Amino acid sequence: MATFNKKISKKVTTTDSFFGSMVRGIYPAVVENSNALAKQVSLREYPLGEYLHCNTPWVEVDHVLMPIRMGVHAHWILVHLDIRNRCLNVYNSCCATIRDGEVRVDVQPFALVIPHLMANIDVWQPVIVNGIQRIEPLVVNLVHDIPQQSNGTDCGVFVIKYAEYFMNDMMERMPNPFDATSERIYLASQLYKHGLHKINEGYESDPDFLSRRERKARKGANKK
Repeated sequence: MATFNKKISKKVTTTDSFFGSMVRGIYPAVVENSNALAKQVSLREYPLGEYLHCNTPWVEVDHVLMPIRMGVHAHWILVHLDIRNRCLNVYNSCCATIRDGEVRVDVQPFALVIPHLMANIDVWQPVIVNGIQRIEPLVVNLVHDIPQQSNGTDCGVFVIKYAEYFMNDMMERMPNPFDATSERIYLASQLYKHGLHKINEGYESDPDFLSRRERKARKGANKK
């Protein structure tokens, strides 16, 4: 929707579940050494817009919507990277069971690794404190007063719908209570509609099908 829907005015892109795994994996090394990201080629490709098909470089957007599976709980949350304000806004659909303190701890790797990642690709610059360069972690804001799930299985649907309502600038209009069963049917119909639109409009682009290696090769050829 962020790539093809012209009605969406927000400049948005996203990540996948592998991004979260990579961030958690490199986090201890970044704590010890801020240069640990230098050799993390795959992780660096996310903000460059080269890892995911139909993705956008982060320098061209204002928001990155990240579906994150919590490290301790089998629970998905939506983490919104606000690039302009350099903060993370976290949407948790199970606040009654998974408390704010647990969420803050779980998101901490992203608050630390992302600014180092942005600095590593020369998008953000370190701040100077007492003559020393420092890369400050992102501020973490927990979003409250949002629809909540009533069971232990609907978190994925809530993450998708949080993202959709945010992209359309309609978070305050998200139904509460929220009918996850109906929304699953709606999501299935949207995927079907998207498939038909691709067939009828013929906007099947190279990034939909080419591997990252092939796309890089074509970019290199175009530059020559």
